[in-house]
Amino acid sequence: MKKFYTDPNDVNMTPIIEGLRCKALAYGLFFALTILPLVIGLYVGFVYDWLIAIGVILFLYLASSIVGSKLRVSSVPTELRERSLSSMDIAKWYIHQYFC
Repeated sequence: MKKFYTDPNDVNMTPIIEGLRCKALAYGLFFALTILPLVIGLYVGFVYDWLIAIGVILFLYLASSIVGSKLRVSSVPTELRERSLSSMDIAKWYIHQYFC
């Protein structure tokens, strides 16, 4: 049985991620959704031009938000979809549902 917080007073009710592999997957997915678009945009700005970098950053943040919403729909239970969840919470739910 998979464990997650069941306290009704807990606002965020995120699952407990155990094990080094599962935590690494959760933090890697969080990094890919939030920080990687900025890193790629900064690289493009350094190599090419700052105007192209702004466009790349905007496009990648749009793409990562679409991927994050798809992950949210596929892994977060329907009772919790109305709540505001961070990218880390979405990554924890996805890893909890499909990998650990």
